Amino acid sequence: MISRVRAALAVLLVAPAPLLAADDPFAGIPNVKFRYYDIEGATPAQIYASMRARAPQKGDGVAHTAWHMRVGWQETRRGSACRVSDPMASLSILVVLPRLVTREVTREGLAFWRRTLRGLEIHEAGHASIAYEHRNDFARAGEDASCRDIRAIAAKVQARIEKIQADYDRDTNHGIRQISQTGEE
Repeated sequence: MISRVRAALAVLLVAPAPLLAADDPFAGIPNVKFRYYDIEGATPAQIYASMRARAPQKGDGVAHTAWHMRVGWQETRRGSACRVSDPMASLSILVVLPRLVTREVTREGLAFWRRTLRGLEIHEAGHASIAYEHRNDFARAGEDASCRDIRAIAAKVQARIEKIQADYDRDTNHGIRQISQTGEE
C-alpha cells in the first residue's frame, strides 16, 4: 500500500502541473500539435544527459518546432497576360518536447526539470508564434502578382520567415536564455 502511494505521489511530482490558459505559452496559437519523446533521470545531470541522448532531431536542440506553410493560388489568363488571384496559405505546426518518465526524482532534479520544461515550452511557443503571426504574409505579398512571379514570391516569404526564426534562435541562444536559473522561479 505504501509503495503504491509513493508511486502515485512520484507521478504527481514529476508530471508537469497543468498550465492555466494565462500561463500557457501556446495560448492563442491554434492547431499546434505536440509529440513527446521519453527521457529518464533522477538528478539534473541524468535528466539533461537523457534529453541530449534521446532528442529526435539532429544538432544540439532537445526540443523542436517544425512549421510548414502550404501555399496556393488561382491563375486568371486574359490573352497573354496571367494574373494571380486568391493567394492563400495554410499552416501546420508540430512541437517536439521531452517528457520525463522517471517516477523517483530528486528535489533538485524535479526543480531542474520544471525550469527546463517551462523554458523549452516558452522557446518553442516563440517559434510557433512567429510562424502563426506570418501565416498571411504570402497572401498579402501574392495579391496582384503575375503568374510568372508567384513562385519567387512564395520562396521570398519562406526565406524571410526562416530568417526571423533564425534571428529568434540567435537572440535567445536557442532558448537557453529562456530557461530560468535556480532561484529565479
